[in-house]
Amino acid sequence: MAVSERISTIDVGQWARRIISVAAVFVLWALATNLLGLVPNLPSPLDVGATLVESLVESSFWTATVVSTARIYVSFVIAVALAVPLGLGIGWSRVFADFTFPALETLRPVPPVAWIPVVSLVFPIFSFGIIGYPIDTGILFITFLGAFFPILLNAVQGVQSINEEYPRAAESLGSSPFQTFRHVIYPGALPSIHAGMINGMGLAWVNLVAAEMIAGTGLGYLTWSSYIAGDYATIVVGMLSIGLLGYGSSLLIRWFGTRRLPWIDADAI
Repeated sequence: MAVSERISTIDVGQWARRIISVAAVFVLWALATNLLGLVPNLPSPLDVGATLVESLVESSFWTATVVSTARIYVSFVIAVALAVPLGLGIGWSRVFADFTFPALETLRPVPPVAWIPVVSLVFPIFSFGIIGYPIDTGILFITFLGAFFPILLNAVQGVQSINEEYPRAAESLGSSPFQTFRHVIYPGALPSIHAGMINGMGLAWVNLVAAEMIAGTGLGYLTWSSYIAGDYATIVVGMLSIGLLGYGSSLLIRWFGTRRLPWIDADAI
């Protein structure tokens, strides 16, 4: 069998398994609601599908989707821009780590819900608009925290996991500290940073939904307000929308990683 044919066969089999995995969830869902009646308050897949079709023609649904997506990507880009250099510096320099890591590690366990009262005091009126929609800086900060710490810790771990012989070998060949960092430390930490970005994107969505439940806008608020109103089908629509957007965001990061790190098998993670 030719290599291209073998790869094609593997791809078909892989996608078939993934489709079966997703289909199994809907089958179990239908059995639990329609046939067995195990969860009477949970809307059936047909009810959710009908509600989804109705939501797709409503501007409020698309407004919530755009607002949440913009908040995610703005926060994520800021988190990457700050966490990667900080993590590389902490992993590379013991002195820099002593000055920065203890304070950051103290803040890391604080859950997003605990930040909401503080954010409401620090960011009471600051907001700016992206493509015509308001982007509250307080929500951006809470979402940023979800992405920041996984990326930071993975960057630190990526540097610390590099074999000590590699930078020593570079230095013995006349490499300056900057050249060693640029050509040995940074590339060696990239796979770990990539994994942290994938994890950070997922946690950014978790923090966003928690923050949006009191924000009055976004998919998180749409889901919470539907619960208050007893519209259970819309709750599931909101959950599925968040899940699909989160999965798509992770796929985008995996694709970007394969472009920058071609030796990483994106299908394996």
